Amino acid sequence: MSKLQGLSVGRGLRREAGQRVTLRTVATALGLSVTTVSRALKEGPEVNRETIELVKRVAGELGYRPNLGGINLRTGKTHAIGIVLPFGREGEMNIVVASLIEGASRYMKARGYRTTIVPQLQADDPLATVRDIVEEGSVDGIVITHTTPQDDRVKYLLEVGMPFVTFGRTELLSVHPSIDLDHEVIGAEAARLLLDAGHSMPLLIAPSHDFTYGLQFVRGWRKTFAERNLQAQDDCIYVTTTTPDNGRDMAKGIMALKPDATAAFVASEEAALGFLAGLRDVGREVGKDFALITYGGTALPGFFNPPLSTFHYSNHAVGERLAAFLHRAIAGENPGELSEVVRAVFVDHHSQTFHA
Repeated sequence: MSKLQGLSVGRGLRREAGQRVTLRTVATALGLSVTTVSRALKEGPEVNRETIELVKRVAGELGYRPNLGGINLRTGKTHAIGIVLPFGREGEMNIVVASLIEGASRYMKARGYRTTIVPQLQADDPLATVRDIVEEGSVDGIVITHTTPQDDRVKYLLEVGMPFVTFGRTELLSVHPSIDLDHEVIGAEAARLLLDAGHSMPLLIAPSHDFTYGLQFVRGWRKTFAERNLQAQDDCIYVTTTTPDNGRDMAKGIMALKPDATAAFVASEEAALGFLAGLRDVGREVGKDFALITYGGTALPGFFNPPLSTFHYSNHAVGERLAAFLHRAIAGENPGELSEVVRAVFVDHHSQTFHA
């Protein structure tokens, strides 16, 4: 039996199962006025800190939730945000974004917002998905991912004035809120690591060039080669959907065409997992006759067999930053101040070298 089901709170008040907890419920429990409780929950300056902390604690114990229906009518706000997530393959969820959703949801929940996940299926038009959300009026702001250089969704959201933030940059002239990784720097550093390890013609397995970050990886990769007066051969740069199945198929296909290949940077944790499996399928082994580096927002590469060196960032932290920027955009802050490029950290598991 929980504390609230069996124990009294404040002046002997009990919360009955199914009973809705209101401001008056909390006020009665504490022997305070409804006005004082309301101001304390909003951290009004006229209420002392001790009272604010007490009210918040008891309200939490009682299970108080604001009446968003009334708030929405008064403010015209829904107190909800939407995160649009593309689903790259039928019947499977991209598990690496779960912590991003958690980070964003946790941040917004602490500020009285609900988070709605909007799936974008393979057959869905990305622009239509975003337009439907806006026209429904069900959210106050939107998070979108997988940006393209001339992203129609961003153009539309700028046009209609809906607050939003993107995980990824565009090449549009209009400034908009965004969080991104410096993929060009990562691509350049991955090429440097593999060339320095003695691999004369390493492979790059990049996301689709439809996405801005896929282009950024390639630009950085080519930059390192150019700085060394080398040429990054087009037939050593591959593009794939970032899934384990595609990674596996690509590894087997490349090894059939390039049996002398000794190294690759696979710019996706999920694709790298499949690439590992594909190498094993054809009798190649990372750490013995092949070198592999990857990139992503989880700790999964440390659990691969063998563990892979990776350019790591925190999906959870990015989710929080996306939510923080969206919250500020909803409040009307200048979009020019809501842009950030996060640096990835190289986690070295020594998979970029091997012993023949």
